[in-house]
Amino acid sequence: MERAVIHSDLKKKEIQPKELLESYLTLLNQDIKKMFIAEFLEEASCPVTGEQAVQESFSKMDMQYKVSKTFGNIYLSPRPSMDLLRQFYIESSARKFWLTKLWPETAEVRKEKIILPQLEWISGFISQYSSEKKLHLAEFLPNHWDYYTTAMDLFPEWEYQLFESLFDSSMAERVVTDGSMTDELTDNSVDVTFLFEALDRSPVPLEVLAKAQNVLKPGGLCFITCLLSSGFEVKLLGQESGIFVPPERMNLLSYEGMNTLIEKAGDFEVLEFSTPSVLDIPNVEKYLEQDIDNSFFQYIFNLRQDYELRSSFQDFLQLNRLGTFGRLVLRKK
Repeated sequence: MERAVIHSDLKKKEIQPKELLESYLTLLNQDIKKMFIAEFLEEASCPVTGEQAVQESFSKMDMQYKVSKTFGNIYLSPRPSMDLLRQFYIESSARKFWLTKLWPETAEVRKEKIILPQLEWISGFISQYSSEKKLHLAEFLPNHWDYYTTAMDLFPEWEYQLFESLFDSSMAERVVTDGSMTDELTDNSVDVTFLFEALDRSPVPLEVLAKAQNVLKPGGLCFITCLLSSGFEVKLLGQESGIFVPPERMNLLSYEGMNTLIEKAGDFEVLEFSTPSVLDIPNVEKYLEQDIDNSFFQYIFNLRQDYELRSSFQDFLQLNRLGTFGRLVLRKK
C-alpha cells in the first residue's frame, strides 16, 4: 500500500478569506436553524460499526457531534436524511453564497493548489492501471462543478458524470454539458469513481462506498478524499478545530474506521492510503497563539524557529498517516 509525502505552500486564508468565511458561517448558522428542525432529523449510530456507545459529544452550530467508542469516529447525530440534505444544498443561502461569492473569489488558488494536483494524482494512477483512452468516470455527491470543468479541459476524451449532485443545476448550466448530471448509474459500467469528501457529507457513507464499488468495472479505480478524526489537528484541538462545519462535515472517520468501512464495502484492494495534510500545523499554530496551552508544540512551532524541524514534523505526520486530510485509491477486485 502506497503512502505519499507532499509539500505545498497552500495557506488557509487563500481558500477561505476571513471576511467571506465569516459571512458564509453566519448564513450557515441561520440556514441550519431554519432548515434543520429537530423533528425532521434522524438519530444516528456510528456510521462504521453501528454502535451507540460514545466517548464524548459536543455541539457545533446547535448540531450534535458524537465520538464513537471503538474507533473514535466523529459523526452528526441527529442528522438530516439524504432528501433533506439535498434540499439544504440546493436551497440554502449559505451554499448559494459559497458558490457565487466565496468560490469564485478563491477559484484560481483552488484550481492551482488543490484541483490540478489531485487530477495529476488521479491521472498517474489511471495511466498505471488502465490502457483505455476513453474512460467513463463518475463523481459522487459533488457540491460544486470545478473538478468536472477542469477535467474536461485537460482530458476531453473522458466521459465524466456528476452522480447525485448537491448543487442547483441551473447555476452550472453554462459549464456542465447536458447528460453529465445523473441519478442513475448501471452496475459494472464505470471505469473510475471520485468520492471527493463524499463520505464526509453522506448520511450513510457505507451505502455510498458500496454503490461506488457496484458501479465500477472489475479492476476499476475509486479515488477518495476525506477528513480524518485521527489526524493531528483533531487529536490536539478536539472540538476547537475549525473543521467541524455541519452538515458538510457529517462524518469524520478515523484511520481505523476508514479501513473498516472499506472492508465492509468488500471487494476492494487499497492501493494508496495517504494523509498529505498541509494545513494541520498552521491550523494548530493559530490556536496555540489564542487558546490552547501546550508548551511542547509552542516550542516546536513558535519558539524554535527551525524550518527543518517544522518540515520534518510535517513529513512525520504524512509518513505515519497522522494528518487530518486523507486520500485513498481503491481498486475493485
